[in-house]
Amino acid sequence: MQLSHSAHASAPAGRPSSRPAAAATQGLSPMERLMDLLHEVRQFSRQLQRSAREAAAHADQRSYAEALRALLDSRMQGADARMRIVCYASAAELGLSLELEAEHCRQAMSGGLGFPLRVLFWAAHRRMRAARRRPGAWLQPQR
Repeated sequence: MQLSHSAHASAPAGRPSSRPAAAATQGLSPMERLMDLLHEVRQFSRQLQRSAREAAAHADQRSYAEALRALLDSRMQGADARMRIVCYASAAELGLSLELEAEHCRQAMSGGLGFPLRVLFWAAHRRMRAARRRPGAWLQPQR
């Protein structure tokens, strides 16, 4: 049930994973960095889903939704600002309603974390707000 705590789940094709994140993004356009970030969110979401299904299968009273929320909450507790935004976007992608602390939102909105993370935050935030207005839109497990 443990998830990888690396900043990047894996390096994009053609780029070694041992390079630091800053060096790996040098020379990339903002759109390329955003696409790399989106790839990371989707990979993290798949990891969460797999771990939640395994946890729910081995737990007596725990549902998939409870396992997914517990995994996401535990991952966010010790995460840095960047990973919290990745978790927030993953929650939005998986249909899990999640609130970020005001300070984390302020950091993301101010652009202090960089353009790609700001775009990712706003896209996830809009998705969360829209889904909250539609009852029953949350937590339909994806296979």
